[in-house]
Amino acid sequence: MNAAKVELHLHLDGSLNIKWAYEKLLQRKVLDTTTSFEDFYDILYSKNKEHSAKNFLKFDLLCKALQYEEDLYEATYNLVELLAKRGLIYAEIRFASQQHCLQGLSQKQALKAVIDGAKAACQKYPIKIGIINCMMHKGDSAAFNYQENVDTILATEEYLNDGAVAIDLAGYENNCDFKDYGNLFEIARAKNIPYTIHAAEMGIGSHIMDALAMKPYRIGHGINCVQDPAYLKAVVDSQIPLEVCVSSNLKAFDDDYTKHPIRQLIKAGAKVTINTDNIIFSKADLLHEYSMLELIGVSEKQLQQCTLNAIDAAFISNEEKIELRKQLDF
Repeated sequence: MNAAKVELHLHLDGSLNIKWAYEKLLQRKVLDTTTSFEDFYDILYSKNKEHSAKNFLKFDLLCKALQYEEDLYEATYNLVELLAKRGLIYAEIRFASQQHCLQGLSQKQALKAVIDGAKAACQKYPIKIGIINCMMHKGDSAAFNYQENVDTILATEEYLNDGAVAIDLAGYENNCDFKDYGNLFEIARAKNIPYTIHAAEMGIGSHIMDALAMKPYRIGHGINCVQDPAYLKAVVDSQIPLEVCVSSNLKAFDDDYTKHPIRQLIKAGAKVTINTDNIIFSKADLLHEYSMLELIGVSEKQLQQCTLNAIDAAFISNEEKIELRKQLDF
C-alpha cells in the first residue's frame, strides 16, 4: 500500500535517533565516558518480555538526553525530518513536559522547545505536525504527581492551537486506580483541550471502560478490550478511535503478528488507526506496520480505511482534514 500515511501515536523519547541520543547522553555526562555505543544499545534492547514498570526505566534514560531546550528542539526537528522523508503527511508527536524539568526547565519552556523544533522542520519539509502533551501515571495514586499533571494541562492550554493540539495520560497504567485521574480530564474539558488516554494496553481490559467514562476523544492502544465481549462492544458502539500500535505490543503476543487483536478489532467494527508508538523500541516505522498487516491478511481496503480513520481522528480542523484527504493516493 503506497498511500501517504498519518501517525497519531508516536512518543518523542521513544523515537530518538539512537546515535544522537548516545552522543547527547555522553555530552550531558549521563553516560560514563567508558560506555561504548554497543553497551548503550544493549541497555536499550535488553530483553524484558513483560511490559511492566521496569520497561519505563529505559524511557527515563532517554529522557535525560532531553533536559535542555536546545536538545528538545533538535530531537523534535530530527524526528519530524525523518517522518517527512518516510512519506508521512501528518503526525502527532507526544511527550510529557513534566519529564523534562530535571535541569530547571518549566513545563511551558519544555513544551515550547518541542513546538519550535516541529515548526522549524515543517517550514522545510512537506508535513504537518501536532504536539500532544502527556500527563503521567506515577507513584501509587493519582495524588502522587497531581500538581505536575495540572501544570501539564496549563502549559498545553497556553500553546493550544499554536503547536499543541491535545493532552494524554501515559505511563504505567496498572499502578493505581485508573478512575482517580478523571477529574484531571474534567479540567481539560472545561478548558476545551482535546484529550486521548492510554488505556487497556497492559493487561487490564476493564481500563477501557474507565477510559470511556472519562469521555476521551481517542484511546491510546485499547487492545485489551477484547478480553470481554462487553468491553469490545462498548468500544465499537462508542466509535472512539483506537490508536493501535501493533509492533510495539508484540511482546505480549509472543512476537506473533497473527496473535495481535487488530484483525479482531477491525472485523468487529472498531474505529482503528495504525501507529508505531516508539520507533526505537518497536524497530518499526509506519510503512513497516502497514506492510506487516498486509502479510497477515488485513486487506488494502481495510488499511485505507485505517488511514481515513486517522485523518478523521486527528486533532486538526475539518478544513485541514479535507486537505490531507486530497493528498492520499487511493
